[in-house]
Amino acid sequence: MSLLHGLRGPVRVTIGLHRRTLWAAFAVVLLAALALPAGRWYVQSLSEDLAVAGCEVRHTVPGCGIQVRGFLSRSLYVARMFTCTGLAVTALPMLLAAFVAGPLIGRELESHTHRLQWTQSVSPARWLAAKLAVPVAAVLLVLPAFVLLAAWIRRGSLDTWYPIPWYTAPVYGVIGPVAVGYAFLGIAIGAVAGLLVGRTLPAMAAAVTATGVLVATLALVRPRLWPSLSGTKGDGSPWQLSGPADPGGPRYHPEAHFWPLQLVESGILLLLAAAATTAAFALLRRRHR
Repeated sequence: MSLLHGLRGPVRVTIGLHRRTLWAAFAVVLLAALALPAGRWYVQSLSEDLAVAGCEVRHTVPGCGIQVRGFLSRSLYVARMFTCTGLAVTALPMLLAAFVAGPLIGRELESHTHRLQWTQSVSPARWLAAKLAVPVAAVLLVLPAFVLLAAWIRRGSLDTWYPIPWYTAPVYGVIGPVAVGYAFLGIAIGAVAGLLVGRTLPAMAAAVTATGVLVATLALVRPRLWPSLSGTKGDGSPWQLSGPADPGGPRYHPEAHFWPLQLVESGILLLLAAAATTAAFALLRRRHR
């Protein structure tokens, strides 16, 4: 309540209307943020217990089979938990697009409650800016820290029996700045869909579809965003793009290409988000005439 008292105008109204959704989202993120390091420390603890018992995975001796199998199965479970978390972050742009298009904008246009604020010295542009400011602030408050945490967990997995590769779609999207870029894109597309359709459920469907198509398209063109290498692979965990039958030799992205790929894709996402936001304000001006 003290936070709301410190805010004014349409931002305070927006947070007050959707505070339960915002708190629920924060709780889910907090739970994931606690589960990831807990999983890493759990695997480390199992590894130490295995060493104390005098057992090794590489050279299993009689009497260690059960301990080794238990260690490997639990380690695999933790690696899969990280992948599932990455899938959830991959779905975040669609969820944000649906939230902005439906409950945030489409519902108010459908029920005409936006007119009440517009008659209380709140301009349409300020109304829309407040609607977008709330999810943008939530993303900036939570997602960058979560990305840093996920990247740290992923680096720690490289010394385990189930290292997490950097290039798979669920992992790539949660350990770099593209996570924030996709979130911004989902918010902007949701605003366009909400203003264009003006009805809750159809706007949500349109926003999810448009965002999903863009996410899938960028995932397909991602290998071409930076020149790949050919020939003998270097150290690390390379992203193999073609097999040995390729006339020019196997093509791949070394792990050193992670940041160039991330930065180029993030730039594209920010440009698309800016274009969609500009289109949303243009649609609002036309709607208000």
